[in-house]
Amino acid sequence: MSRLLANAASALAPTCDYTTGCITCGDVAIPLTVLRLDEGRGLALCADDEGNSETVEIDLVAPVAPGDRVLVHAGTAIARLTEEAPE
Repeated sequence: MSRLLANAASALAPTCDYTTGCITCGDVAIPLTVLRLDEGRGLALCADDEGNSETVEIDLVAPVAPGDRVLVHAGTAIARLTEEAPE
């Protein structure tokens, strides 16, 4: 590839800038609390600390129970949260 084409390709490549919402790095996960389960469908009704609720896919972190805290990204629980022991 010529130097001109290589420079043009790198100029068009996406860049990572978390301050403006990088398509990859700017994604966020939100801690939510499990309120109710629909295990047959792999779903849970979850709420944030302000009481806003949403339905979340839980297959990646199952089994969970009401009261459990999960980290949710794009409607999918991606991790179970545990409380750290005080030092």
